[in-house]
Amino acid sequence: MSFSFRQIACDTDDHAAMLDLRERILRRPLGLVVTPAEITRDSGDYLLGCFDGAALAGCLILQKDAEGWVKMRQVAVDENRQGQGIGAQMLAAAEAIVQGWGYAQIYCHARETARAFYLQNGWSVTSDTFDENGIPHCRMEYKISKAATG
Repeated sequence: MSFSFRQIACDTDDHAAMLDLRERILRRPLGLVVTPAEITRDSGDYLLGCFDGAALAGCLILQKDAEGWVKMRQVAVDENRQGQGIGAQMLAAAEAIVQGWGYAQIYCHARETARAFYLQNGWSVTSDTFDENGIPHCRMEYKISKAATG
């Protein structure tokens, strides 16, 4: 299956679809909702969408930090699209974006339920388990290889 990846601008129909996807997949199962503060925070970050035609199939957010890292957060794949390789393709697209920015390191706070997925895609666990939003997470990191940058 062929998907396209593109940046999502805030306050657009694609952004509304992304907010809905994040709420359905990441927030609602925890009894949470996407807050106005989170929506405002989106405007300073890079919002990446995975599209099947015009339909949003997955998304993630990339956030530069002052330490030379990029934090990846709010990774979500539509429940009807999981298991189709979208997550791995989104990681590859995020890596290319981060590499284009001149960064070589990405990290995320991965839910324990996603740990195996990230490990299969070359990420490393770099912390003990900690609680975030009431569920276990760990810090995971990905270093972009020299071969990929040159």
